[in-house]
Amino acid sequence: MRFRLMDNLIVLRSPIKIYRVPRTLTWGLTNLCADNKFVIFLDYDNVEYNVCKEDVKMLQDDFNVGTFITRTSSIKNYREDEIGNYHCIGFVKYYFDEVRKLIAKTRCDDHFKRGYIYQQRCWVLRVGEGLQFDPKHGWLVVKPFTVLREVIKQKHDGRQKESNQALINFFEDLDGINLKKHFKKIDNLLEPEIIRFGGS
Repeated sequence: MRFRLMDNLIVLRSPIKIYRVPRTLTWGLTNLCADNKFVIFLDYDNVEYNVCKEDVKMLQDDFNVGTFITRTSSIKNYREDEIGNYHCIGFVKYYFDEVRKLIAKTRCDDHFKRGYIYQQRCWVLRVGEGLQFDPKHGWLVVKPFTVLREVIKQKHDGRQKESNQALINFFEDLDGINLKKHFKKIDNLLEPEIIRFGGS
């Protein structure tokens, strides 16, 4: 397993501001792949679910970004207008400048658009309080922060770029779903980029 330990991660933006050192640590999954390419991560707080879904469908229609999954920490009744917190995760790989421009085209949180982890230049979504790999059962998450909401499918038309097997495997293990059937070009990279960092 490849991960970076980043305890008490703090970014000071002004000499007059004081930031509290987080007391808890959390595990996060980054969108950085082992070949130095990136998948699309989107983070939405306090929005209607249809905002996320419309953004993903726009990216699929206009940029052929492939199948996404959506995850939520606040699911109640699965209504399209349900206000909550959502993660949208893509699996097709892009160069850094490409993925940054694609994220910027959405209505995801502004701080997330510019809020990639400074040291690694990648975006991070929190996964859970604990994380381990079991050879029999794959990835196991202790107290996950989100649950699967939906698979937003896009038929592969042969024009999509290569997808990342490590992240596909991770979410297949976590959610018990078959994602590979949605992708034709999948790399042979098996280790997701995981970090442990301070959380509030």
